[in-house]
Amino acid sequence: MVKCSFCGKQITKGTGEMYIKADGKIFYFCSNKCEKNQISLKRKGRNLKWTETFAAEKKKKQSSAKKK
Repeated sequence: MVKCSFCGKQITKGTGEMYIKADGKIFYFCSNKCEKNQISLKRKGRNLKWTETFAAEKKKKQSSAKKK
């Protein structure tokens, strides 16, 4: 299984969309919402609360703060 390049959600086989840029970078998207946010609106997934990558970044920051 592949992860969505924007939100980090698992994409099941046979669903989602693959986007290839002119420079050869490949992006996988689980929904049209993710594709529009990254390609058209140029947003970062780690800055939006509804994405799984945001939750992972937040958890990572909290664990590093506890260690200090």
